Amino acid sequence: MKALERRRARRAPTTPARRLNLPNSMNFPQALRDAIPTLQRCWGRSLILSAITGRALNSPFWGRRVRVKFQVEESGKLSGKFDVWMDIDPAAARGLARTLEQLAAEAERPV
Repeated sequence: MKALERRRARRAPTTPARRLNLPNSMNFPQALRDAIPTLQRCWGRSLILSAITGRALNSPFWGRRVRVKFQVEESGKLSGKFDVWMDIDPAAARGLARTLEQLAAEAERPV
């Protein structure tokens, strides 16, 4: 009995899983860099938003996150599709949803 008690005493106390503290972010693929013109008079590249998908995450390591994938396509002579990722916490996702609802309502108001 005493041997069992000594083994239990030697075990480290259990600690909660360590979570990453991630900032809200937008992640662009490196390939998109080549699609943006480098000429000084160009403002950049306009891409067509072709799809939006996402998922909710609740894991011991990543924590509670909302991940949204925006698929964008070239709008001119060039061809290509790129995945742009948004990784935000649930409070930011709710704030974004409220902002989009307000802007949609404003856009639909009669002039």
